[in-house]
Amino acid sequence: MKKKQKIKAELWDKMQYLFRNYYDRMVHAVLYYDGLIDIPTLKTILVGTTEKVPVLHSSFHDSAIDPYWVVEPYVVDDILTIKEVDKDALEEEIESFITQCIPVESHVQFKMAIFNSEGKSTLCMIVNHMCFDGGDFKYFLKRLARNYNSAISGTPVIDIKTGTRSYDQVYTKLDDEDKEVAKNLYKNISQVKDEHYFPLTPDHPSDKSMINRSKVDRETFDKFRRIGKHYGVTVNDLMLAVYMHSLYEFGGYPETDTVTIPCMVDLRRHIEGGEEAGGLTNHTGFMQCSVEGVGANVNETLVKVLQSVRKSKQDKYMGLYSLPLLKLAYTILPYAISEIAIKIGYLNPLIGMSNIGVLDPVALSLNGLNLVDGFMTGAVKYKPYMQLALTSLNGELTMTIAIRGNDEDKKAVERFFEIIHRNIADFIEHNKQYAE
Repeated sequence: MKKKQKIKAELWDKMQYLFRNYYDRMVHAVLYYDGLIDIPTLKTILVGTTEKVPVLHSSFHDSAIDPYWVVEPYVVDDILTIKEVDKDALEEEIESFITQCIPVESHVQFKMAIFNSEGKSTLCMIVNHMCFDGGDFKYFLKRLARNYNSAISGTPVIDIKTGTRSYDQVYTKLDDEDKEVAKNLYKNISQVKDEHYFPLTPDHPSDKSMINRSKVDRETFDKFRRIGKHYGVTVNDLMLAVYMHSLYEFGGYPETDTVTIPCMVDLRRHIEGGEEAGGLTNHTGFMQCSVEGVGANVNETLVKVLQSVRKSKQDKYMGLYSLPLLKLAYTILPYAISEIAIKIGYLNPLIGMSNIGVLDPVALSLNGLNLVDGFMTGAVKYKPYMQLALTSLNGELTMTIAIRGNDEDKKAVERFFEIIHRNIADFIEHNKQYAE
């Protein structure tokens, strides 16, 4: 019997496995097309891609000394589900599919479903966060579309990056002096302790995974961005200010309290070749945004946010702090001991924000099928943790909050979305001279 191939578990594979204590380890995407996807072609592309990226058909083994992946056999039906659904049942089917959690011992680490309804396909995908993050999820979907289109046109090719999955690619853009500094950034930035939490009900056996979403329409989002352009600030800065402002109100935090929110940072900014470099993996760090009290309005809160994040943005090592500390822990200690040590030193943020960014409708089109709607979001958080995730597509912004909770929690999240929408509207009204 042929011995199965083993793959080294990289630093971020281990960290994402540790994060199983805080969330479900899945990254999620839903893409709505205006026509029917060709299933035989899709199956061919999925198999070709999976064969080129062995970690996607591997099981994870939690060794006490040094964990690893084992490459496993599979068939395409282990990955892909096809289902005809009534229009009224579509969203329920989508929610049921994308709130699954793939066990680490599974032979495949991603799953896809195509739900066909009234002559249109919706593509849903979940993937183990240990395999890759939101940045490489966007890359994966773009490559999937490109390979699908090549196959349809009669020039089949499976184009997907297959290089190293090592975390230390993040130093490749730095010169020797900066690299030396970066590799000695042992400061543990997770130690900024903030006990403010998003009010949810206590844990209960009836809690289930849910992905709550709300959309900012094109007209509103366009005005919002124009105001940001006038002030010379990014959509991320604007949304962080609105988010922060809304949290003070919804959480009932005292107006003078200092609140800190970590924002996810794509570390590919530090990699030579960006998203095209290396292999599919995680390259996500974070920066802390702290405001010392809420402003009287969103404009005032925005000023406080900018004062905080501009310090980070001017730091050439943004997102690279703590990586040497993690590397040290995993290098000098057996894995089981390093997990304990890191858990002691790591404070998982109670509240976070992740701007996954723009979903490109052109790059994601499938042989003339237009991408008419869609979103991506990170892992389903376990109480008391929560995160707001953002994606934009076709001029609209989709907000998602993925949590394990109950109907009361869902209502709470919906109330929070209402507060965010109101604060966006108030901000536009307050700055309406710059919105047109």
